This record gives sequence, C-alpha cells and structure tokens, in this order.
Amino acid sequence: MASSTAPAKVAFEAHEAGEYNLRQAMRRMSVAVTAFALALVAVGFAGAKGGLIGLAIEGVVVVGFLAFPLVQRASWANPDTWLLGLFGEAMVAHLLAMLAATFHCVHDIPLRSNGKRSNIDHLVVGPTGIWVIETKNWKGEFQKRDGILLHNGYDQSTLIQRTVASTFDVRAALGTAQDGVRWINVVIVSTKARVPEPLDFGKAVVVGASDVIPLIRGGKQVLSLQQVERIGRCLGMLGDQPGSRRQSGLS
Repeated sequence: MASSTAPAKVAFEAHEAGEYNLRQAMRRMSVAVTAFALALVAVGFAGAKGGLIGLAIEGVVVVGFLAFPLVQRASWANPDTWLLGLFGEAMVAHLLAMLAATFHCVHDIPLRSNGKRSNIDHLVVGPTGIWVIETKNWKGEFQKRDGILLHNGYDQSTLIQRTVASTFDVRAALGTAQDGVRWINVVIVSTKARVPEPLDFGKAVVVGASDVIPLIRGGKQVLSLQQVERIGRCLGMLGDQPGSRRQSGLS
C-alpha cells in the first residue's frame, strides 16, 4: 500500500469489481501456457539435436515440469487464488448495490507506490461516512484473540494495517473535499470464512458478508447530502461508468 516516503498515486477510475484479480489470474495463466509451449519446442529441438545436448535439454524440461506444481502451490502464483478473489469482490459489489440512492460506490481502485501496484476493493461514500472495504474470499474462520486478528489461528494483523494505510491515499485524493470528514471507516469483509460476530479492532471492523450492509446503513449520520455529493464528485463516483454506482430507488 502507501509508503510514508512516497505517497501512492491514486486513480479513482471506475472499474468492474474484481478486475485487478482477473488481470492477475490471466497473467499467471498466460505464463503457464507460454511455459508449456516453450517446453514443447525444447523437446522437439532436443529430439532433433540428439546426443548429450539433447539429453540435457530434456532433463531441464522434466525438472521444469516437476517443479511447476510446487511453484503453483504459492498463492501469488496460482490463478485460482486470484479468481477466488474476483468472485468474492463481485459478491460484495452486488451487496453494496442494495444501498440507498444517497450512497455512492466505486470498485477496484488502483494504487501505485514506489513502483508497486495494489488496489482498494470497494469505496463507499454516503451519509454514514466514507467506507474503505477490503474483501477476502478465504476459507476457515476469523477470530479476535488478545486484540489480534487471526485467520485459522494465524496472525493477520498486517491485513488490517494494509487496509488502514489505504485511507491515507483516499484522504490525499480528496484534498479540500474532505473538510468535515473526521474518520474514514475501514471494513474487512469475509465472503467465505466464518466470522462469529463483528470483530472490532478500533481502526477496522471485520464482518461476514451478510453484516456489511447493516453495518453501513446503521452507522451514525456524519455527512450531509451536500458533503456526500461533493466528495463523490471529487472521487469521480458520480456517473454511469462501469465501476461506479448511484442508486435510484433502492433501499
């Protein structure tokens, strides 16, 4: 996310929910296809070359095929990991579409800092404030123990830290439009892993997918409709772009 030495460049462009995950999945699938094609070419070349050189090439190809499944086990290299993220973000986007007309949503907001790219999954602006939402489509269970966020027993404090850090990028993009905004809400939504009850960590709240709409709707009104419009206009959230939504008549 954002760095303390180099503020992230935030492009509040409208995208379809999960578009970042889709691009990452396609990139990894293309790597696998390219590797397979190169392996076929190498085998053909080895057969034509023969001798020790051909045998060495075939050995390298065999080692590559044996190692590839091990590499795919790493979540960052497995397309399935990114596709699961895509499905989770699409689910939350559909839920956010149930908010009333006074709420504005934009999805998959790209961030770039120190040459690294990341994104904000969902951003909601409405009378109950500004909401930065991170979606996780993980299996298992989230828990709070001794003030620490755990997923399947493992410390996931960095998940909260990264999501909270993105609020600084939102404030940087808002500029003077944030006048009167004292707090940006951070929500981590689990679409698969069980969350026994909303887990409040002060800086962020972890909830199940079924609790995200009641949480946003039930918040205290902190922004006037004029402030919501001003912030929405500043973030480019008003209009008919693919990732933006301005509801009309839903509640």
